[in-house]
Amino acid sequence: MLVQAVAAADRIARTFHTTLDFAPIFNDQFVTEPGLRSRAIAGDVPDQPKGFDQATRERFYVAVMTVLHLWAGYRVIQNVSEVPPEIDNLEPKPKWLFSSDSKQPANLQEANQAILEAEKVSAIYRKYFSADSFRGPIYLENIRSERERARTYRHNVPRVEKGNRKFHIPESVPVYVVRPEFFDYYFVQEKGAMKLFYVNILPNFKLF
Repeated sequence: MLVQAVAAADRIARTFHTTLDFAPIFNDQFVTEPGLRSRAIAGDVPDQPKGFDQATRERFYVAVMTVLHLWAGYRVIQNVSEVPPEIDNLEPKPKWLFSSDSKQPANLQEANQAILEAEKVSAIYRKYFSADSFRGPIYLENIRSERERARTYRHNVPRVEKGNRKFHIPESVPVYVVRPEFFDYYFVQEKGAMKLFYVNILPNFKLF
């Protein structure tokens, strides 16, 4: 089963390389079971404001995941800067996106505005990607270095875990964790297929 999860993670990476958009991944490779899907899009913000319908929450999640994958992709296809200069000089910067202590949107109007801001940031990032960006020598070397780092520090990916308490997955259910590039993708088996339910953007991160 772990082999299937690795293959699923590789498909996700290839899909994003081709589309530069998380939406196709969310539509085709994300969990569909309603309870887990709802908890999954809440992610690290389980106490999201009430009043958002599921469609709005999913749009917000996809917009954020797209920005995060573009951010990570930009860092791995070149070694010049952390972010594009337009992002660095963007004013006003969306606080919810660029500040770790910012609050999530409190109502539908704020959520729609946040989605528009995220899409604006994504459009800036996309200008820096070409059809060959994920086949170039810089990308390949950065991926090789990341995999070497994971081995050196024993990050133990890919791996199988027993359930996931955060997402209310019982220990009897295997959870498969795979890192195709820089993020850890968490999968469960759903109707015979591996489905994504969590993206850890800071795997094995320790402040001290």
